[in-house]
Amino acid sequence: MRLQKETMSDIIIRKAAAKDVPKIAEIEKASIPQPWSEAAFADALTQENAVTLVAEADGEIAGFITGVFLFDNADIYSVATSEQHRKKGIGGKLLTGFFEALPSEVEAVGLEVRESNSAAISLYEKHGFERVGLRKNFYEQPRENAVLYTKQFSK
Repeated sequence: MRLQKETMSDIIIRKAAAKDVPKIAEIEKASIPQPWSEAAFADALTQENAVTLVAEADGEIAGFITGVFLFDNADIYSVATSEQHRKKGIGGKLLTGFFEALPSEVEAVGLEVRESNSAAISLYEKHGFERVGLRKNFYEQPRENAVLYTKQFSK
């Protein structure tokens, strides 16, 4: 893994620990209509092929990212920041941390995002993701299309 604990503008990106799960779940619940449970996040921390990172700002969890890798591909499942920490560059720092935490064999990262989530789409495109498809009516509460994105790493 390439991840190193680093401080960027008073934001620390680090591997998530079990003690972080309640705050991660709280941020997720406030950010998306169908959130993961605490148990699901706790389970992700035990998976060898999973990466879950948190962003700390002023000693509190300000955001997180979670996903998995298998052979040469990775998928991001969720990225979120707490409302009071949005628009501070934390999402970008979490993405960069996720990329660095992946094994060097990973050649591509995929994700899906609600079609109406223009802030997330802008973030992903800024970090090199390209739109590769659409899943019609994928999301519920409300029903909405999912836009599929992939980022390729150069060798």
